[in-house]
Amino acid sequence: MKIDLLLQFSVHKKEDIQESRNAVAAILVEQEEILLAYSHVRDKVWFTNKRIIAMDVQGLLGSKVEYRTFPYSKISSFSVETAGTFDGDSDFTIWMSGVGAFGIKFHKSLDIKELGRFLSGQVLDH
Repeated sequence: MKIDLLLQFSVHKKEDIQESRNAVAAILVEQEEILLAYSHVRDKVWFTNKRIIAMDVQGLLGSKVEYRTFPYSKISSFSVETAGTFDGDSDFTIWMSGVGAFGIKFHKSLDIKELGRFLSGQVLDH
């Protein structure tokens, strides 16, 4: 089923949380902690204890950066599609109330089920 996505990006590696923190520290609020971090070349996504933050680096020199934030309280549902034999990426789609859906493609080497468990806990707690 084709979904019109608000945002879609790919991630290929899990980031060290402390090393990744500098790129997003300026927009974190008090008491907000990064719990998971992923990246693909220049783009990154962080899962904190309060929200999901996606960073889209734009332009040839990367001088323009867009941050999108998605509070867990606005997630209405999500789906996890694991990688298959011929499709090397796993797909993660999140539907946000009043906003739409966004998708993240995970490289097959990443544990998408770990993220599914994590997000279940965050959504059910909010």
